[in-house]
Amino acid sequence: MAPVPFAVESVETRGGFCTLTAAPKKKFAFSAGQFAKVRIAPASTDFVVLSFYSAEGEKDVKFLFNLDGGTVKAQLAKLKKGGLFYAEGPFGMFMLRNTKAPKVFFAKRMGITPLCSMVRTLLSRKSRPPIYIFSENMEREEIPDEAEMRECAKGKDVFLLISLLNQKPMNWGGRLGEFSAEDITKNVKDYGKAEYYLCGPVPFVNRMRATLNELRVQDKNVFFEQWG
Repeated sequence: MAPVPFAVESVETRGGFCTLTAAPKKKFAFSAGQFAKVRIAPASTDFVVLSFYSAEGEKDVKFLFNLDGGTVKAQLAKLKKGGLFYAEGPFGMFMLRNTKAPKVFFAKRMGITPLCSMVRTLLSRKSRPPIYIFSENMEREEIPDEAEMRECAKGKDVFLLISLLNQKPMNWGGRLGEFSAEDITKNVKDYGKAEYYLCGPVPFVNRMRATLNELRVQDKNVFFEQWG
């Protein structure tokens, strides 16, 4: 498939993260949870894999990525309004299921990006199930777009729990330490009937899958994407 040109609407950097908002110049559709190969030039062999951050069907498409390194990411973060980049895709089978089951999302750091796309898609619908968001991070500075997550959590029947592993900042009212089975049984209503979406590094995903197995959650209700 040929890369589709996107015109930049805005580029926002906060801490070590960048949110890139752009409008496709050709018809472009994706499912929440999928990703694209993004290039600065259509014929370039250099690309970065980015998950979609916006909801399905929105006029503008959003990507959220960290600035930890990589030439393509650095170039994208420097683009101005009206500038072009190119996205090939969508790719991936990690997608939101259209069921009435409660949706539970577990992410570690940047794993929250495709899950936010799923959450935003659910929030855009007139009828949706309860949403539970669990975000695990090393330090508060590593939380991707904390303000946006907390804004989403203001919706009806949306639960958010953010946990830190390495520090306890001043005025921190969230959780400390790794998520456990108790976090699920305590906070997720009808947890045995829910669907679980896990995204993050392999050790994190494996740990959460083991936790769900302990709770006898059926494998057919667990969906995940991992890296590393």
